[in-house]
Amino acid sequence: MTKDKPRPESDDFGGMSRGGAAFLVAVVALGHPWQALRELFTALGRLARRVFRLAMAPAALLAAVLWSRRTDRRPTFEDYLHGHREENDPPG
Repeated sequence: MTKDKPRPESDDFGGMSRGGAAFLVAVVALGHPWQALRELFTALGRLARRVFRLAMAPAALLAAVLWSRRTDRRPTFEDYLHGHREENDPPG
């Protein structure tokens, strides 16, 4: 029995090497420069938004933790009872 060889990783583009794929992309980009620039700026914008979201994730997590630990500033029923008792107690 013979084992089949695994396909090489350089065949990412249907049998085309990475160098050939890069050459094809360069030829198409030079053929339509304005469309290539527009697509490049669109891709860069998406990448910038993703990087911004990743950079802001720790800050958002910290804000969520701090907001969840924030105490309610309104007096509770127990505060009302203790406060009322302290006002009526004689000093000393």
